Amino acid sequence: MVLKFGFYCGIRKNILLGLFNLILILSSGFLTYGQNIDSNNIENIDVDSLSDDQIRVYWEQAQKEGYTLDELGIIAAGRGMSQVEIAKLKRRVSSLPPKTHLDRGKMNSPPIDSNKEENPLFGRTGELTDRTEEKSEIFGYDFFNNPNISFEPNVNLATPANYQLGPGDELTINIWGAAENTYNQEVGSDGAIRIENVGPIYVSGLSVEEAKSKINSNLRRIYSGISASANSPYKVFTDVTITNIRRVQVNIIGEVEVPGTYSLSALSTVLNALYAAGGPNENGTFRNIKIVRGGEQIAVFDIYKYLVEGSNAGNEFLEDQDVIIVSPYEERVEVEGAAKRPGIYEVRSEESFEDLKEFFGSFSSDAYKERVVIERVTGTQRSIKDIIVNGEPIPLKDGDIITIGQIVDRYENKISIAGAVYRPGSYELEDNTTLSALFDKALGVRDEALMGRAILYRVIDGYKRTAQSFSVEEVLDKSYDLPLRREDSIYVFDKNNLREKLTLTINGAVNKPMTIDYVDSLKVEDLIAIAGGFKEGADVSVIDISRRVNDGSFETLSQNFRWSSTEDLKLDKRSNFNLKPFDQVSVRYLKGYSTLEEVKVEGEVSYPGNYTLSDKNYRVSDLLSKAGGLSPYANIEGATLVRKRFSDDNEEQQELLLDLGNHDSITDVQKKIDDFRIGLNLNKILEPGGKHSKYDLILEEGDILTIPSEKQTVEVRGEVLAPSLIRYDKSMSLKQYINGSGGFTSEAKKNKTYVIYANGEVKSTKNFLFFKNYPRLEPGSVILVPPKPERTGGLSVQEIIGITTGLGTIGLIIDRLSN
Repeated sequence: MVLKFGFYCGIRKNILLGLFNLILILSSGFLTYGQNIDSNNIENIDVDSLSDDQIRVYWEQAQKEGYTLDELGIIAAGRGMSQVEIAKLKRRVSSLPPKTHLDRGKMNSPPIDSNKEENPLFGRTGELTDRTEEKSEIFGYDFFNNPNISFEPNVNLATPANYQLGPGDELTINIWGAAENTYNQEVGSDGAIRIENVGPIYVSGLSVEEAKSKINSNLRRIYSGISASANSPYKVFTDVTITNIRRVQVNIIGEVEVPGTYSLSALSTVLNALYAAGGPNENGTFRNIKIVRGGEQIAVFDIYKYLVEGSNAGNEFLEDQDVIIVSPYEERVEVEGAAKRPGIYEVRSEESFEDLKEFFGSFSSDAYKERVVIERVTGTQRSIKDIIVNGEPIPLKDGDIITIGQIVDRYENKISIAGAVYRPGSYELEDNTTLSALFDKALGVRDEALMGRAILYRVIDGYKRTAQSFSVEEVLDKSYDLPLRREDSIYVFDKNNLREKLTLTINGAVNKPMTIDYVDSLKVEDLIAIAGGFKEGADVSVIDISRRVNDGSFETLSQNFRWSSTEDLKLDKRSNFNLKPFDQVSVRYLKGYSTLEEVKVEGEVSYPGNYTLSDKNYRVSDLLSKAGGLSPYANIEGATLVRKRFSDDNEEQQELLLDLGNHDSITDVQKKIDDFRIGLNLNKILEPGGKHSKYDLILEEGDILTIPSEKQTVEVRGEVLAPSLIRYDKSMSLKQYINGSGGFTSEAKKNKTYVIYANGEVKSTKNFLFFKNYPRLEPGSVILVPPKPERTGGLSVQEIIGITTGLGTIGLIIDRLSN
């Protein structure tokens, strides 16, 4: 048994070694990607000598290839790197600073020339973000997470008056007038600039103006004209400007997103440095940011004061080796409800609710401002306090949750009126306001108002809603009145809304059939004129009017009248026949009147074009005779009749056919319900006795008879290897045409192959037992091979064979190992 296990382990080891070698081959390009590293001599590489940029290049490429840090170590070991160096490599990769802060994390980065680098990176660039995309509830937190702002100081602006020069600053001294010269001097590590024949001038710690005065006093040794008067021909003018700002190293520690040492412009302030480090994290203070210089605290910066008041107190210019300390927050409270800026706020122990109001922007417009609720932690449990807001200080404690409620959604003096009045809406409830006074405010009722009844809705005890009806007529004539209360609502009914809408309908041989609102005393001729008058072919002597009846015997459904008019709708003053509500007027056409109906013939005929049907028995043979017969190049077998879609009466059948067409698996056939292609047997129609036979179809309006030209090809489409056009050969079978297109694909459903003929007819393959009877072919035919339907479940025959073969092989291996 031990031998068997050892043999099995040996096989597994060989397999793993083979896979490992394959990984090494595939990843050989990875270890050659980098700068100044010889991948062929990787076993001799000292990881400590590699820069962070080179380590990052290796690690980013490995991630693109899909490798983990452990797999990276395996690959390096396979190339001969020692385990000690592999451990160093993993440690270096794990300690890489975030990419957006790479340029700030170097301890000894040299000063950067702003004239040489057009777009230096500064802190967060917007390419990556360490914070969640969701807006934080902590006030001020998202201020440092906005990629659209940058606090990088602009070196092209005028140097601040309080800026102090230091080692690394570059000065340009221009001299013109009686003498001309330019000096570009960098402040050295000793704090001095050195001008030839002048000696060192110590300017470190001086402002620009102070440095200029000191430089001028030293330049007088070689340019005496500096002291001359302004209008003297010997006057020498000078100007001192800063052309390059030095870099300073600043340490940012504590509760910030990316603590570390940053190389910043000397024009940077505390706010610039915090932005470069990503700002305070969720545990960091925004109110007590300390700046330490030379071991002593020189200032405290309050971000809230900056955000709310714009105060720069404590936002000092930074100097080399300054330390910014962001401690954890001390106290926080939460504001929710009807505040302009709900959220979590950091407060100091001496601050009260009035101070907090400045941070959250005070109350919103719908806030209940007289009282707030404070939920407070008291030892081992919580408590609720209702606080009256009267301007006196309300002390706050860490963990307080302050809820600002909203005003009650009700009115103290509102009444309203709606319906058939001239000015519906809400009105003020004044002392002793009555129903009649409210009607006066609404400018009275409209003519269509129901005078006998209106409704007063009233709320009793704050929740119970009641209704009281009254007569509008009595209120208006002052015989009845009622004092109103708060929230009372009156509705005046419209008589037109209390009955079915009265209409009149006209149809038939008029220009604009329509249904209109009923009008009293309207006559038949009036309604015909409103409908645009008679159409051509209208029989003005036959106009039917149908009217609703109320028959108590339940026998009569409608009352019908026959009316006669004139073409000019001349007024007949003797007529007293008026239309009644819901009357339906139908103007009839003259007997036998019909409009012209056209059909079209195109293709290989003598005179293609449009033709008018002469009678209802007009057939294909009649149209061919009218078109001059067939041309010598006509393909008789391909004759097709295109007929327009069903009439509007068959909409349900049309929708059913569309639904069936959407589920048809034969996707290569054009399934357009807008028209139909009918295959014609033109040979039967043209032979003696074929005219008016069953093959000679009766034509309908819009039919299109198409006679194509002779075809000499057969097209093969669908699931074949090479869909193509093949020359027609009467002796070739359908299978031979498919072989001429490369044969069936593996997805072909062979037994469903079908043929579309030139005249639109479709014939499919017939199956009987193991035999297939393919349809005959004619010139212009299209052979379509449909795909197999998608399998939704179960295993195919090939999959079953593959699984059983694999199981048999495994069984054979186990049997061999056991023997």
